[in-house]
Amino acid sequence: MRVPLHRRILIVDDELQILTFLDDLFRTEGWDVQTADSGSSGIDRLEQNRFDIVLTDLKMPGPDGIEVLRTARKLQSDAEVIMMTGYGTVDTAIEAMRAGAFHYLAKPFKAEEVLHLVDKAYVQRQLKRENLYLKAESRSGHLLHSVVGTSPPIQEVIAAVQRFSDTETPVLLVGERGTGRSFFARILHFHSSRSSGLFVPVHCAGAGEEKLEGELFGYSAGAYEGAVLPRPGKIAMTNNGTIFLSEIMEAGPRVLERITTLLAAKTITPVGSTEEVELDIRVVASSSTDLETLAAKGKVTEELRDLLAPGTIRIPALRERAEDIPLLLHHFLFEENRNRKKPLRGFSQTAIAALSTYSWPGNVRELEEFVKTISTRKKQGTVVDGADLPTEILYGRKGRKPAERQPEVPPETDIRNAIQELEKPMVLQALALAEGDRERAAEFLQIDVSVLEDLIRRNNIET
Repeated sequence: MRVPLHRRILIVDDELQILTFLDDLFRTEGWDVQTADSGSSGIDRLEQNRFDIVLTDLKMPGPDGIEVLRTARKLQSDAEVIMMTGYGTVDTAIEAMRAGAFHYLAKPFKAEEVLHLVDKAYVQRQLKRENLYLKAESRSGHLLHSVVGTSPPIQEVIAAVQRFSDTETPVLLVGERGTGRSFFARILHFHSSRSSGLFVPVHCAGAGEEKLEGELFGYSAGAYEGAVLPRPGKIAMTNNGTIFLSEIMEAGPRVLERITTLLAAKTITPVGSTEEVELDIRVVASSSTDLETLAAKGKVTEELRDLLAPGTIRIPALRERAEDIPLLLHHFLFEENRNRKKPLRGFSQTAIAALSTYSWPGNVRELEEFVKTISTRKKQGTVVDGADLPTEILYGRKGRKPAERQPEVPPETDIRNAIQELEKPMVLQALALAEGDRERAAEFLQIDVSVLEDLIRRNNIET
């Protein structure tokens, strides 16, 4: 299997014959290859370029493979290092693994052996990089306390996530696309005892059953035409972590049967193999349709339904939690304003009223994209008003005639009532996000601290 050229490997060995063999082998497979005929040359390469994989001999004159490993760990901590070792030095290679090497390879080896091990190391590296990004996201606010909303439906979701986050129960997140199912899947992982392990998302819709089966469960050599080498699946690579199966019910019956076995027995069997592999893994999945409806249509077996039903969490559509829309608008606008020299000042009451009554078929994701779009179009330092909104939002649905448009400015009493209804939940949410810090809460709301103090007193908010 050929790989994209941007995958970079450094090969370090003082034996010219091995160096030439590996150089030709990986170039043929499409890798971007650099070689070094000594440990010192390998260290120089690490100081000058970045690599995905470092394949180094253990015993070399001068700096040996351990020194190359230490330099790689220091300069390029995300690169995976594989140690090549001759007869009689396997114990030293195992020590190198304890020092951070991905694995070791005993000489002499076959081409398929080294290709398989390097491919496995690269997959592991990509998963680690993705999780470093996700963990960075979690530190920036993608955790349970950052869920925006005070409505009863979203509070029920928060309570359910708290209940299931640190259990081994498989969780099924049921809701429309755009409601934040993947967001809550990540929260479940990062609030669990598996948070130091991998979180691996896999989208099951549209992948094709055979391709998805191999991607999830891996395959042995010869399982498919062109499968010269065995390949681990994403489920095996996620051991001790959480795998998120997005749109699980679109995976196909054969894959669903395998997933049922995984949930029931914690084992998988790679495609083309008869060997069962035991795993310690948490499964979180999502579906656009609830289990009872799927069972009634014969699209899910009773066993799979019984396995997933206890951990089902329903994520509400945005139209079901419309009272959270003002909070979400201010939250998304605050995120957009971070990089602006002169931020947008917010949304007018007319705009908020229109946005709160729109059905949002794309849910929270559509609302977020709307805020991103409107913030790029509006002049800095201004307020988003009704005139800035698309016609389908102003008129309630696409195609409605302008003559049916509601008055742009409601009566004064309606404005006053709307403001009073919005004030308290907005202030409470801002204070929660700021962990009680009033200055930060005022920044979230884009108002002066003195104005926030008045709102706290007027709404009898205890802080």
